[in-house]
Amino acid sequence: MANNNNDIDNPLLKALPPAVDYLSYLTILEYNLTVEQLPILHEILQDTTLTANIGWDLVHLLLPLLPESQSCLQDVARLGNPREVVLKVTELLEALNTSDGHEEEEVDDEEWEAQESLDQSQEDDTQSNEPTTTTTPVTHHDALNATPVQGYDPNARLKPSKVSQFSVLLDMLAILHPRIKTQYPSRFLSTSLQAILPAYAALVTDFDTTEAVLGFIKIFAGSKRPRLPPRKSSTQILTQATQLPSSAPDPEGDKESVAPEETALQKRLLQSFLTFIAEGYMSALPTDDDVPALSWSSRLLEHLHPERRIPGRRTYREAFEKDEDLHQRDSTIGQMLVRLSFLTTPPAC
Repeated sequence: MANNNNDIDNPLLKALPPAVDYLSYLTILEYNLTVEQLPILHEILQDTTLTANIGWDLVHLLLPLLPESQSCLQDVARLGNPREVVLKVTELLEALNTSDGHEEEEVDDEEWEAQESLDQSQEDDTQSNEPTTTTTPVTHHDALNATPVQGYDPNARLKPSKVSQFSVLLDMLAILHPRIKTQYPSRFLSTSLQAILPAYAALVTDFDTTEAVLGFIKIFAGSKRPRLPPRKSSTQILTQATQLPSSAPDPEGDKESVAPEETALQKRLLQSFLTFIAEGYMSALPTDDDVPALSWSSRLLEHLHPERRIPGRRTYREAFEKDEDLHQRDSTIGQMLVRLSFLTTPPAC
């Protein structure tokens, strides 16, 4: 950790335990944590003992600071107490579903209404002063000292979208679940899946949410089959890339191995979960250039009865081969089928 003169008076470094207890240090973090402090916090969190004690209570502080706080959130997932952090992550996933997912638009509407109100008042003032032929110019001093529009802060930090929060939280779960060493891992898995489903249903229209869910399932489904060819979509979610360092062991881990029936139970949970994900994904697909959803029935009809094709008109097969968005739909369903095949058939030894 850097110890230059600029860090001597940094409150995050001065108050490090044992200078204060863990609870007091969390309070200091809450009042002093900013984007500029994140690199220092990232170094601080390399202390496994400290992160195991405070990591679970940092997630809700770091989430609003995305994307800059992603490395710190990964530190918490790798080095924090996995059982406590899992519960915190599922709690935050449930919070994503407490509103309709349009809080950004609502804020914009409030700012727009405030601006409209100001414009209307200025227009009324102008109309009331119509007999006067001269107007007083607005000086630079007047502009600097003007009363700001209520509810509008030009310097306010934009809140990360719910999609980016969802993706990062699932990325954390993908790190946390393999770290939990218990005889009954299905208990933690079922809690996480119940928190993911409602949040996914609220955000399913965004492609990144489905990509994040499939990445999470891959942790349990395995990856012994050859990789699929690269997809045409250039979409990349926030959680992709970088090989993470090793994770800390579960401080509360059981020495006994997982019961054989637990593996089968986890697979059944994931099978059911993936079924709901597939249903939600396909139900949310919009009509793209007169091509509804996946158009399976139309494509099958073209294949069985080619004589019914209209000459000169693009077929559904051609549309799904050449249109990037439509091709992505087929690719996503293909990934779901690959995950499901791993969950239903034991991998070859």
